[in-house]
Amino acid sequence: MESVFNNPPDIRQSKLWGKYLEALGWQSEELSPGYFAFARKIPFFGAIAKIPRAPLPIPFKEISSFAQKNNVFLLKIEPAIETGEKRIESILSLLKTNGFSLDRWSLSPTRTIQIDLTKTEDELLQELEKDTRYNVRLATRRAVVVKETNDFEQFKTLYFDTARRKKFWPAKKEVETLWKVFYKQKAAAILTAFHKNKVLASTLLLFHSKAGYYQHAGSAEAHREAMAPYLLLWQAMRFLKKNGCKTFDLEGIYDPRNPVTRRWRGFTLFKRGFGGREVEYLGSYVKYYKLWAKLLFLPSRFF
Repeated sequence: MESVFNNPPDIRQSKLWGKYLEALGWQSEELSPGYFAFARKIPFFGAIAKIPRAPLPIPFKEISSFAQKNNVFLLKIEPAIETGEKRIESILSLLKTNGFSLDRWSLSPTRTIQIDLTKTEDELLQELEKDTRYNVRLATRRAVVVKETNDFEQFKTLYFDTARRKKFWPAKKEVETLWKVFYKQKAAAILTAFHKNKVLASTLLLFHSKAGYYQHAGSAEAHREAMAPYLLLWQAMRFLKKNGCKTFDLEGIYDPRNPVTRRWRGFTLFKRGFGGREVEYLGSYVKYYKLWAKLLFLPSRFF
């Protein structure tokens, strides 16, 4: 099935994303207008490269030149095409012809939910699942308040507390760099939910080319009965809509094709409660430019 949205280019295909990766030690190169590839040197071996959410058509000739110039021994690409689209077979054929094979470890979420923010607030509210809508209203009745704080230190404390509790391990430098780069360009915001001046939940949002992204979020263990995360995500939808965004990407849900996402089942139910359209991308494909790289390295090791 063809996409019902006319989606803008993904944020991972932007100059600003390139600046973020450059601050982490990657090299960013625009292969053609609006088409970015990223390379990072690995001492003694050469370089690895990645092209997340690659727009179509895929410029295989330019990719080959980029790989040769940067002495790339391993490159991952993730075409920005959904599994139900009509072009899927031709894209798969081109990937195979050009030496790419399926890789089970992905750079970006392979399944997500996108919400159409061009709808009215009343329409968006009615499209929430019944229990979600109830919890949004319950949080309001329990005096939860959501504010734009842009307080990164406050967010970071809550986010990493959540990470320890949930046993996932985000890279501190990546989160700090992401906020620094995007906030400087007025392309990020932090919304925080409070109850009686206590922080209960917080989210770091990104926005680019009229699209919003639910990039990171954390919540407190205490006062779960206040349902703060529900009101926070609803207010994030309203915030992005008021700021001109037309779509809101919830940045990943459980995908049975990808074993690493099994732990995502809990927050997948949470996200599904907010309506929207589930999107399943083709996935990640890898090409080894050196035979020894295929024998020695797993693609997940460096990305």
